[in-house]
Amino acid sequence: MNFLEGVMSPDPLSQYTSSGDVALFDFSEDYLAAKTVAPLHLESGDVPAIAAAARKLADEHHLLLPDADVLLERCVIALLSGHLVLQGPPGTGKTTLAYVLAKAFNASVHLETATADWSTYDVIGGLHPTSRQGLESLEPWLGHVPRAALKCAEVIARHEDEDEGKLEPHQAHWLIIDEFSRAEIDKAIGPLYTVLGGGGDDTPLPLWFGENEQTSAVWLPKRFRIIATMNDVDTNYVYTFSQGLTRRFQFVYVGVPAKNQINDELREAAINAGEWYKTTYGGSDFDVMIDFVEDSRVVETTKIIASFLEEIRYDSPDGTRPGWPLGTAQIVDVYRQIALRRVDANSPASLLDALDLALADRVIPQAGNLLTAQLETAEAWLGAHALPRATASLKHLRAASATGY
Repeated sequence: MNFLEGVMSPDPLSQYTSSGDVALFDFSEDYLAAKTVAPLHLESGDVPAIAAAARKLADEHHLLLPDADVLLERCVIALLSGHLVLQGPPGTGKTTLAYVLAKAFNASVHLETATADWSTYDVIGGLHPTSRQGLESLEPWLGHVPRAALKCAEVIARHEDEDEGKLEPHQAHWLIIDEFSRAEIDKAIGPLYTVLGGGGDDTPLPLWFGENEQTSAVWLPKRFRIIATMNDVDTNYVYTFSQGLTRRFQFVYVGVPAKNQINDELREAAINAGEWYKTTYGGSDFDVMIDFVEDSRVVETTKIIASFLEEIRYDSPDGTRPGWPLGTAQIVDVYRQIALRRVDANSPASLLDALDLALADRVIPQAGNLLTAQLETAEAWLGAHALPRATASLKHLRAASATGY
């Protein structure tokens, strides 16, 4: 007997699976089918086990997180309770972490990137114009959230079915929304505001554009999650959230690695860049460790990068100057530039020029929103380390900011 018979609904789950009488969830005709599996909770609440799985995956992705064990535990607890927003500076691995967390929970995912143009049409859905055989009409279009929720219901049904479960290893399907604060979410979220607020187990997401009773609402499965990421540095270009919307998500801050992690961070960044170079241009004869990471010139360059991060990334000891939270992704970009400019082992004798150009082209342009004290600290460090191109780039940026163009 199917394990849900007589427990959740008089209709057996197999009614909605390919091992039953009909094909799995004919969404175009009946969104109400999702209600059958909606009450199922996540399979496990074992925080240590899920956090350990996430840590292993993070290490495999060269994702160096500050206070990693505590951070991952907080994320796991947030997702066991509801939806999650990962906030922090750009380049700190928030999107990669979102994928890692979903995989640790054994959930498939897809990603959407929010924009300032998002409205309830994008998030919930609506009517879109179409033309068939020369006749123009309006047809329903499902937004990102109900489409992901229906996919989640499909995955759950296949996973729990005695026959289909062998073919569907995932317990759920989740939605990642990148750059969450780029959209005016309070406005775009529409009726989802009530549903996310815990409006009750029997509260579906209404779809005003549904063609009939079967397509006028979608139940969000209890296993469904939204993981959003947001950059909290570029505040001039993003929207803020109301207190009500904030309560519907748990916010976890993902910062830059701590000072005592810099050496490990740079090694992982160099490996990441070396693997990219090998795959893209290096060929099978290129050894990432010997030919790049442990190249004496790269090692010397790494010491200089470490000094740069120690000087500009963290708050000044007296607390008068905030640090510039430069993310690991930007450092990987620097190493990629170095890898592209690297030639044979004898020439050039130093990669200082390559570092100078990489900082000038990849890092300094991102300093536009820094405070004067932060810019002065960076300029002083660059000047002291004989990096003329990066220094000139920073002076140009400061001059442009001063004149307003």
